[in-house]
Amino acid sequence: MPSVIGIDTGGTFTDLIAISADGSVRVAKHPSTPDAPMRAFLGVLEKSEIPFAEIERIVHGTTVATNAILQRTGANVMYVTTAGFEDIPFIQRINRKKAYDLHWLKPQPLVKRRNCLGVTERINAQGAIVVPLTAAALADLKTKIEVRLRNEAVEAIAVCLLFSYINPAHELEVGRFLLETFPDIEVSLSHRVAPIWREYERSSTLLADAFIKPLIQNYCHDIASALETNGVSGPCSFLKSDGGTTLLANAPERPVDILLSGLAGGIVGGKYFAQMAGFQNAITLDMGGTSCDVGLVIDGEQQFTTAFEIEWGLPVAIPIIEVRTLGAGGGSIAWIDKGGMLNVGPQSAGAVPGPACYGTGGTQPTVTDANLVLGRLNPEFFLGGELPLYPTLAEEAIEKLATQIGVSPQEAAMAIVEIADENMTNAIRLLTIERGIDPRDFVLVAFGGAGPLHALAIVKKLGMQTVVVPPHPGLCSAFGAAISELRVEKVHTFAARDLDVTDSDLRERFSPMRQEAREEIDREGMRGEPRETLFISMRYYQQNYEQDIEYRPEEGLTGAISRFHERHHQFYGYHFEDETIELVHLKVSISEAAHHPKINLAIATENVQHNDPRLVYESATDAVRMSVYRRGSLSVGSRFSGPAVIEEVDSTTFVPSGVELHVDENYNIILTLIEED
Repeated sequence: MPSVIGIDTGGTFTDLIAISADGSVRVAKHPSTPDAPMRAFLGVLEKSEIPFAEIERIVHGTTVATNAILQRTGANVMYVTTAGFEDIPFIQRINRKKAYDLHWLKPQPLVKRRNCLGVTERINAQGAIVVPLTAAALADLKTKIEVRLRNEAVEAIAVCLLFSYINPAHELEVGRFLLETFPDIEVSLSHRVAPIWREYERSSTLLADAFIKPLIQNYCHDIASALETNGVSGPCSFLKSDGGTTLLANAPERPVDILLSGLAGGIVGGKYFAQMAGFQNAITLDMGGTSCDVGLVIDGEQQFTTAFEIEWGLPVAIPIIEVRTLGAGGGSIAWIDKGGMLNVGPQSAGAVPGPACYGTGGTQPTVTDANLVLGRLNPEFFLGGELPLYPTLAEEAIEKLATQIGVSPQEAAMAIVEIADENMTNAIRLLTIERGIDPRDFVLVAFGGAGPLHALAIVKKLGMQTVVVPPHPGLCSAFGAAISELRVEKVHTFAARDLDVTDSDLRERFSPMRQEAREEIDREGMRGEPRETLFISMRYYQQNYEQDIEYRPEEGLTGAISRFHERHHQFYGYHFEDETIELVHLKVSISEAAHHPKINLAIATENVQHNDPRLVYESATDAVRMSVYRRGSLSVGSRFSGPAVIEEVDSTTFVPSGVELHVDENYNIILTLIEED
């Protein structure tokens, strides 16, 4: 039976979930292979035992691009800009990460200074040509590049000319010249990648695109070749950073769009399960083996931003699902700093060598080791028994740390878990409380292999009441990829004030953007009728940062301005009715209205029921003999109170005392704090 497949490659495991036309589901999990991601991609497909000929469509969420940038393993890039502005990627911004640290250095951009070249030309802020681009200027640029090529190989060229987002004529001409003169080098143009103002943000985004372009081209080629060899005829797409998808063949045109591909699937899946459980406001917690990603769903919609940073000070200004990532995964390493304080992460044991308890060479204590020492993990049922854990190795690693800080192994393990919990709680506070959003109005959707282990502790810290644990929580990101829809977003700088703009002006500027977006989504293979949403990025006069506000043509600019005042008041507690408003960017978002079959997410009952109570530590000194359930043995309507442990192949849910559990009609586990009298 034809299947739509979602594959998510994480830092530790590569997950697959297949949804058949009748709504049935098949899952598989395979250790990730960071040095050869194709091996894990094909390995998890083979493990699923789905006949290749029955694959209707594959959607792939991957961290290949993210890891290349974080680990600086992308292309050697050359940066071409208007003469005199070669230092922009290095000047960056005046703000500092550490205001009083005299040794702090700005982050290194994704290009070497010697590879930043200027070309003589100039277009002004109105789009008028001030200094023409001549044949002599192009010849001079050619000479400069050839000099650099004699000293080192260059795999990509990023072209970022001043005000090309208003008038791209010179940038197009330079792009054509470079492709003709250096046909073996990839070229990225800023007006196609990031047609926005703020020169530094545009250049940083463009450099990220060029940096990963050859890598993504090769990866796409490898996937296409492997699928063709194995007889897969259905389309393969990448999950994009905005939660939409793009065809494999189109991804190399704008590889920066899949920069956060591996993070978006969790938000899409978390939103789905929150709504299935009857909640429109949700915080998603995706805790995997390497990191933890936190997202927000408000009124049934995921949130978007264009203010993402690869690392502090290196922005990527593309539409992405808003997500906070921190180094708090099962593999996060516990360590003692120079001041004798215990820290957890961001360093991770990853898939290789892995936590100490994996028995694959890791010796440093991790969050997974701590949970095993506390009895919260079953060493014989990790990944359904496929990956046995070694408690003695975990105890040895934790005991070394405990000796350093002078506590018992259980106290050290509990401290590791509590620090990881606090780190994740702080990430949620930044996403909610710091922006005027009360987390108590939300439920927490916990998934990833480790999310359900830590969810209740986080909820208690935030004053929340409810946790939703979806079926197959360890594969929620893969599920999000499988159900994702095509989405195209176009962002153009507008740079005007509200008093100088009419709705007619806005319609005129939106029109070509809408046309461009519709043509692109048609090329992607849109199914059904498109949904279109228009946005204007607004701010008060002389503010530094803007908010995306929906523009509804039937309400006009007046309605959008009213919503901006409301949003500003929500975030900051005040607004100015009579203040001039700047309209910074226009954005068009078009997505398909895809329809999915009713998905049967019942978890099959395992052959062996494991209901023997187990000694589990709720605190460092309080070990409780808890009931242990296999999730497949819980039927719709099951209800009981903690303490308990719920085990399944891809995750474990820890239910402490004072928590009520019930299974809803969609097989979600709903955990609710019992209110004290």
